Amino acid sequence: MVVARLHAALAAAYMLDRRLTEALDHGQRARTILGDNDDLDATVGSVLLFHGRLDEGIGLLEAVIARAVAGNHEREAARAYRMLGSSASVLVEYDRAERWLAAGIAYAERVERCNDRHYMAAHLAHVRWATGDFTGAAAQARAALADGRGGITTRITALHVLGYAALPTDPVAARTQLREAAELGSGMRELQRVSPAWWGLAELALLENDPDAAIARCEDGYAASAAVHDAAYLFPYVVTGTRAYLAASGPTRAREWVARTGALLGDRRIPGTLGAVDHARGLIHLAEGQTGKARTSLERAGEFWAGRRRVWENTGALLDQARCAHRSRRPGEAARLVAAAWTTWGGPVPAGWSISPTGTAGTSPLTTRELEVARLVAAGRTDREIAGTLVISPRTVAAHVEHIRTKLGVTRRTQIAGWLATVEASS
Repeated sequence: MVVARLHAALAAAYMLDRRLTEALDHGQRARTILGDNDDLDATVGSVLLFHGRLDEGIGLLEAVIARAVAGNHEREAARAYRMLGSSASVLVEYDRAERWLAAGIAYAERVERCNDRHYMAAHLAHVRWATGDFTGAAAQARAALADGRGGITTRITALHVLGYAALPTDPVAARTQLREAAELGSGMRELQRVSPAWWGLAELALLENDPDAAIARCEDGYAASAAVHDAAYLFPYVVTGTRAYLAASGPTRAREWVARTGALLGDRRIPGTLGAVDHARGLIHLAEGQTGKARTSLERAGEFWAGRRRVWENTGALLDQARCAHRSRRPGEAARLVAAAWTTWGGPVPAGWSISPTGTAGTSPLTTRELEVARLVAAGRTDREIAGTLVISPRTVAAHVEHIRTKLGVTRRTQIAGWLATVEASS
């Protein structure tokens, strides 16, 4: 029995260190001796999830919850709820995460386990951010912190969410929150506490047009994950690092990055992570001018992220497809894709994601005057207002708008605005 408990303790320790093979080995040894054991089974279930064996892990954790709740083992039940819900939130299983975190929060409130309740609330905030409810996510993260009865892991997770939510609109706040999370996580020496903050800082660097800083953060994230053969915390870096390497040095380094990171994702085969490789390859094809291959990969990536309800990457994939369509001289499709990106995001996309100009009026299908009219259309001006601005007649404006629609293959003024967003940086 003592040996079994030692194996169980080692399984829990290795799990926290993300050394999954060792954790699973010790956990299975302990299970052969102890049989059904709530804490041990919760540990093994969580390890199985991050091993990519989702059905086994979920089944084991659900069994622990049912057994512990029925036996009034409150600590064990709350721990299993925590592990199932938080793991699902990390593994891009957001439907499951919402269901189990909500159930776990309700249970923790009922049995008055405040720390567990706030930890799960912070992870539910992460799910809300990931699925596009940025305002709600930030509010829930702040609420998890405000009570003061959550532990350090609750604080770290809430800071991740607050940092992510601030990325598009408040880079100073995002940097402050993500750096604090990284410092707290580094002190714990656990991958799952520090890597999400580094990814957020890498995305912030890209938004600030600093690909070298983004690369440094991505390489830190890769090194930490590679040391323990992790894929769950590595996957968001795949696309971020590809963008950074393409911006800094071009396709060769980007391709090498995808080979390294993609190998780890391929080994674990965690379902919610695999679309990152298609997305990254699509970006490289696009940078190399292989628009046919880029279109195939980016469409597949966009469908994957949409199916997973992962709004950050899904919006990016739609804009990448729009860029591809523009380069393929398919302006109507580009406009449709930009409009879809705005719909997915819930409004105008972050300025740092706007697509830079690919040419002047000489390479645009529109004349210089038509571009002037298109910009005013995109700003929401009526024909009469445009006429006053350009000192031409409303009839002339209407003719220009009709020519623009014909050249772009669109029918609505909003589609003109969408096309323009693919070739000019947003204000």
